[in-house]
Amino acid sequence: MENINNITEFVLLGLSQNKKIRHLCFLLFLFCYIGIWMGNLLIMISITCSQLIDQPMYFFLNKLALSDLCYTSTVTPKLVTDLLAESSMISYTSCMTQLFVMHFFGGIEVFILTGMAYDRYVAICKPLHYAAIMNRRRCYAIVIASCTGAFLHSFVQCLLTISLPFCGPNEIDHYFCDVYPLLKLACTDTYRVGILVVANSGMMGLVTFVVLVLSYLLILYTLRAYPAESRSKALSTCSSHVTVVVLFFVPVLFIYIRPAMTFPEDKVFALFYTIIAPMFNPLIYTFRNTEMKNTLRKVWCQKLCLSGRSQENESAELTFILLGFSEYPELQMPLFLIFLTIYTVTVLGNLGMIMIIQINPKLHTPMYYFLSHLSFVDFCYSTVVTPKLLENLVVEDRTISFTGCIMQFFFACIFVVTETFMLAVMAYDRFVAICNPLLYMIVMSQKLCSLLVGTSYFWGIACSLTYTYFLLTLSFCGTNFINNFVCEHAAIVSVSCSDPYMSQKIILVSATFNEISSLMIILTSYVFIFVTVMKMTSTGGRHKAFSTCASHLTAITIFHGTILFLYCVPDSKSSWLMVKVASVFYTVVIPMLNPLIYSLRNKDVKETVKKLINVKLFCDTM
Repeated sequence: MENINNITEFVLLGLSQNKKIRHLCFLLFLFCYIGIWMGNLLIMISITCSQLIDQPMYFFLNKLALSDLCYTSTVTPKLVTDLLAESSMISYTSCMTQLFVMHFFGGIEVFILTGMAYDRYVAICKPLHYAAIMNRRRCYAIVIASCTGAFLHSFVQCLLTISLPFCGPNEIDHYFCDVYPLLKLACTDTYRVGILVVANSGMMGLVTFVVLVLSYLLILYTLRAYPAESRSKALSTCSSHVTVVVLFFVPVLFIYIRPAMTFPEDKVFALFYTIIAPMFNPLIYTFRNTEMKNTLRKVWCQKLCLSGRSQENESAELTFILLGFSEYPELQMPLFLIFLTIYTVTVLGNLGMIMIIQINPKLHTPMYYFLSHLSFVDFCYSTVVTPKLLENLVVEDRTISFTGCIMQFFFACIFVVTETFMLAVMAYDRFVAICNPLLYMIVMSQKLCSLLVGTSYFWGIACSLTYTYFLLTLSFCGTNFINNFVCEHAAIVSVSCSDPYMSQKIILVSATFNEISSLMIILTSYVFIFVTVMKMTSTGGRHKAFSTCASHLTAITIFHGTILFLYCVPDSKSSWLMVKVASVFYTVVIPMLNPLIYSLRNKDVKETVKKLINVKLFCDTM
């Protein structure tokens, strides 16, 4: 039969067609994916930044965490976004790529788990020769062999699948592209190919499984001669690994070491090795490993609780003093009243905007969906900073604990970075609405909108974790006066008594990248918008198009101008008064202006507000 492929894309049927179940799964798997990233990154950073990286067991654990991240990221993002879509399409090329990458990183994980079992065997059965056998050269050799074996396995699986013709149905009864569901769709006899696929998976699975079982049989045999206490300790070091092996290997063996056919239960079993195992691996190795828990405390908790302790008096936790506007005592009360009014308007404006968008069906469009999230970010951001500012304007004690300062910086960073990209997303939304109005609702689908918003939040959390980690590597002693009203990066670094070079460069490079990438999206969008609008023959249409962009442009100008001044110009820190004024704009003023700008210049919002007021007045007169 001639190998002709008429299929250019496949339809992934996913887990369920029930909308309620899909929405529930979306929230569940989204939180799982965030937990996978945070847990595995925590493991990787803790091991890398401690002496555990020199121990073979933790060297392999570090690689396992990286493998988990790469492995689940080939499947989970697509699964999460598809749960909000009416139908899930994937191109033939993307499908084959996903198949190859998934089996590649899955194979790496299988081989690394086997290498970890061999490491435990050497540590327990040959403790005197452990350092000599499991030297760094051998550890790297095991990792390289794992990657090579995984590549060969994945290459064969992908090659066998690509060789098949697809010319009939294109619906894959799964949530990702896997070998057996694709064999089912091929328009040819797949018996021989199925045997080769099973032989390929079976050879890898059986070889690794034999090594695993043999290692632990030898371990158990050796432990018979150990005293009870040593036996308990040895078994505890193996229990985490055994748990992970069972959680990952059992569903993998069930699916791949059998005749090439599909069962309805395959989707459920696949969830174990694509999502559940990568999420539980860091938890298992953390909660069941004393040495790992101690390292986490040392690397993270100790930095939060002890890095801020004075070298001369380690019993007292370091506290910072936020100078704020204390050099102008006559302005303290007027500033308090001004900022209190601004914060009140910020809370009422942003929460009111969210409520208005929710209750008016006419506002259930992508533009207002993004605006509701922008209002939420503004509310959270202002709430992180302004209450402490108001407190310091009316009390003599302007201290803030080291932990409190770091937490304020952490949450402020999340919302600043998120707002940066939320404004870029809104610019792209305006570009589609004005330049492609007929395709607007198709292009800006619910799935894409959720993906864009989720990515903005995710990137904000990732950047904030990075900035905060490098801040925690600094030590503090002597002067602890922060010449600002907020725990801003430059102000914290200025009171550090260690070299802040790395922390400063990281935030400079990252902030510059965030600004350039977001501004490129915004500028490109508005260049196309401007060209399209100037081609319009109708003056009314041109005026309407510009009016829908004016609010967004105003918010962008104020926000990005301030951020560029503070974070992307190294010499801008020369005047602390200018830094404070700039900080007031993006921490206090902008969160208040955004709902005002969008409501005063938006006809739909004003009409909704008028209706609410009329309904309220009518009810009060009844």
